[in-house]
Amino acid sequence: MKFKNILTITSLGVSLSLPFLQHQSWSLFKWLDSLFLVGLLLLVIYAIMILIEAEFFIAFIKSFKHFYGRINKKEQLIRESEIRSNVTVSYRKIFPSRKSFFQIGLLLCTVSLLASTAIYYFGR
Repeated sequence: MKFKNILTITSLGVSLSLPFLQHQSWSLFKWLDSLFLVGLLLLVIYAIMILIEAEFFIAFIKSFKHFYGRINKKEQLIRESEIRSNVTVSYRKIFPSRKSFFQIGLLLCTVSLLASTAIYYFGR
């Protein structure tokens, strides 16, 4: 089974069981709310993966290490004695399933939003 199919089935399973965990009852409206929340969670996971891949936090880590090395006398002495440079090795993390999180999250959010809108406007 492909990862996308597993993620879709898992997301639908979680969205079906989430109303029972929150409200101890199930209804179409609660299911649509949980479907939207699961889709939103998948989009947030996708955004976190993008930030990690783009090495967004690396600049903060490097600047903190540089600042700490400048204000700490002990660290300065260690760097001078070991002839250590400020350049650190960066490791690039690549997530192969990133696109699946975006597609399924967007699909779940869109379907739940359209279904909720249709029920609200045409269900009266």
